[in-house]
Amino acid sequence: MNEFSSFFSQSYWWLSLLGGLHCILLGLYIRYIYREGNGNHKLLGSIFSLMALYFFTGMLNRDNSPVPIHLVFTLIIPVYFLLMPLLYLYCYRSLHNIKRSIRFSRHFYLALFVALVVVITSLLNKNFAPDVSFVELSNASKIHQVNTLGALLPGLLSIQTCIYFILIIRMLKKYRGRTHKAHQESLRDIKFRWLLVLTFAMMANWLIRTVLVILPFYLGDQISEFTQAFTRLTLLLTIYVLALYGLQQITRAAYLRGRLTLTTNSSAAKNKASTQLLNSEELNYLQQLLKEESQMDKGSNQAN
Repeated sequence: MNEFSSFFSQSYWWLSLLGGLHCILLGLYIRYIYREGNGNHKLLGSIFSLMALYFFTGMLNRDNSPVPIHLVFTLIIPVYFLLMPLLYLYCYRSLHNIKRSIRFSRHFYLALFVALVVVITSLLNKNFAPDVSFVELSNASKIHQVNTLGALLPGLLSIQTCIYFILIIRMLKKYRGRTHKAHQESLRDIKFRWLLVLTFAMMANWLIRTVLVILPFYLGDQISEFTQAFTRLTLLLTIYVLALYGLQQITRAAYLRGRLTLTTNSSAAKNKASTQLLNSEELNYLQQLLKEESQMDKGSNQAN
């Protein structure tokens, strides 16, 4: 039994490492190699970087953590409050084709506020910072504050996630792709489908984690490593699917752009040819008028 438990723990560690490396490499590729003119690739790269952080936290345990493990997870949770605002801004900028530079948005205010609260509460804990003390509190009281904060944050994060999913779905329904014609599609349709698949993939993983991890946590049930490994494995498979689907959509968009370029060039050539033909007719007409005037002048001279 102990050998099986050790094997499963090592498998869970390697799964976390594999998922983290895949996400961070994908995030770096999107941010520095695959570029968009409006800068939205930076938002998408940041989303995959946050997923990498989520995977890497699975490698931490009580033996290799430099500080108490509950404090580590409490300090990391505020970073996750950036995930849904990043997804919302990515969808919003993509659908509205916004090209201005990305700045600090008001959607990040909640993450900043939560981070400040977590840092201040952690500094008040003598086990975390023994040389810092702002008020006279007992050690047990300080630990209780950190534990209470760590218990509230997952619920607050779930509420924020649910609200942003509703906002994103409403936005996608408002800018729904045009009705497909026979064997025809537009770049707007490709963009819409990508955002829709990305949103529902994130939603599916959030629901799985809520059912298997968040709800048992608040109900007082024990969360096993198998459950956590299953949520990470599901997310890793989802990332593979998103990567393959994204490459397919990029290829299709490149093909469609090339076809549109050929169509535009062909139309321009036809317009140029028709313009040249019209100019030739005008020139022939002018030449004919000049010829007739010349003949009339010649005839009048002979008469004189």
